[in-house]
Amino acid sequence: MKTFNVTKIPAKVFWCVILALTIISRFLLLTNKPVHFDEGINGWFVMKMAETGFYKYDPTNYHGPLYFYLLKVFELLGGREIFTLRTLPVVFGVASIAIFARGYIKSLAVQRWVALLLLISPAFVFFSRSGIHESPFVFFQIVFALGVLRWMETPDGKALALALLGLFGMATLKETFAITLFCWGLAFVSAGWANFRSLSLIPSVWSRKLTYLLLFLLVLFVQLFTGFLHNLVGLVDFVKAFLPWLQTGVGETGHNKEFLYWIKVLWEAEPLALVGVALALLNLSSKNIQLRAVSVFAISQLLIYSLIPYKTVWCILSLVWGFYFVIAFQIARVESWKKWQNATLAGVAGLAALVGIKSLYDSNYRVPIAMDHPYVYVNTTYEAKAIYEAVLQKADSESPVQLGSKEQWPYPWIYSKMTRLHYDNCRDRVLESALVYYCDAEDAMKVQLQLTEPYMRIDVALRQSTGVSTVYLKYSEFAEIYSGPYVLVGENEEP
Repeated sequence: MKTFNVTKIPAKVFWCVILALTIISRFLLLTNKPVHFDEGINGWFVMKMAETGFYKYDPTNYHGPLYFYLLKVFELLGGREIFTLRTLPVVFGVASIAIFARGYIKSLAVQRWVALLLLISPAFVFFSRSGIHESPFVFFQIVFALGVLRWMETPDGKALALALLGLFGMATLKETFAITLFCWGLAFVSAGWANFRSLSLIPSVWSRKLTYLLLFLLVLFVQLFTGFLHNLVGLVDFVKAFLPWLQTGVGETGHNKEFLYWIKVLWEAEPLALVGVALALLNLSSKNIQLRAVSVFAISQLLIYSLIPYKTVWCILSLVWGFYFVIAFQIARVESWKKWQNATLAGVAGLAALVGIKSLYDSNYRVPIAMDHPYVYVNTTYEAKAIYEAVLQKADSESPVQLGSKEQWPYPWIYSKMTRLHYDNCRDRVLESALVYYCDAEDAMKVQLQLTEPYMRIDVALRQSTGVSTVYLKYSEFAEIYSGPYVLVGENEEP
């Protein structure tokens, strides 16, 4: 540990290298992963904003409006493409590391080590490359954390500004901000009465700039949740959202997992974070109040997320960064440890980091991406990707595309540029001479009996953890485009 002192590297050199590696690792092969179920839904919400002129906040969606407005801006700049959809979270993923270059807390070593750990975190790389809310949400979690940690050492206006910005961002993105606030409350109290009493200093450090910032954030909050005053009930819905959110968290949804789910995921995909879990448990009563606070915060979050039955794997991103803070604070204090303790920590952390780097490579860059990796969850399959990429080459076709299966996402967004999309279930109606038919396997023969020309029949699992569906591609249109396996069916089919 002592031989690799990151504080000896010149600041400009260190941060240029870190940010360059961050940008490269997040943008490299950004579109090689099939479109995810949730990415398609997020893209669809933004499409609907073009019809209404605003995003209508839905309390049962469990996601705030900020992400959709930001995504709309990105689409205006880059078009309705999967690259654009994923560039938004990439920007926040890069910002989650770049923010440590600003030096908001005193310890240079802590900030550099956190940046290094987040750079190689499989979760931070993977979910920064996914068009969902997690990456922006965690950025604001980190901003809030830096505000709290700065306040513990330097109670000033910058600490309050960071806390306000972090709170605003979290609250306008996901209802889980309530868990983050609760856990930081526990952490703040655990830091001792003297630290808790420092809140009395708020009036003395409050400034006119903070007043302007607070008013700006409040006005923007109201505008976002009311659809810029087109949907005033949105403010009421913000409060009402917590009831269905709690009911979903404890109800049976198909995403329920056991208590130890997060530990198992970390063991398989990100063992370095488990080193942070062990260190956090050891430092729950540390004399260093910042280390104690982040330890209490990280452990309490892990406990609450473990107790909630509803678990989707992308929430791991909200958990791992706290443990990387713990590791960074611990490394900054290695001089207080004995040599054998430092050597043990270095050996275990180094081995875990190597396993994590392999996990990072498998989940992001290996071709094909490992569909059995725990971070790849309910994702569209590569077989389905080969089909929709072939169909998109016929986007200007005037023939209809029938999305006639029960499971339709993310295809309404993927095929949004097609001129004739139909959503009739194949069981109820079969369009005549469609370019493409998507149908459930049990309805396949009903479609097949009505084909008037040869079609390529493809039996495929469209998404992880789902059964086989059947897709029919018009042979005359796709014979030279689609190269995957198929069976030729329909009238006058040729061998």
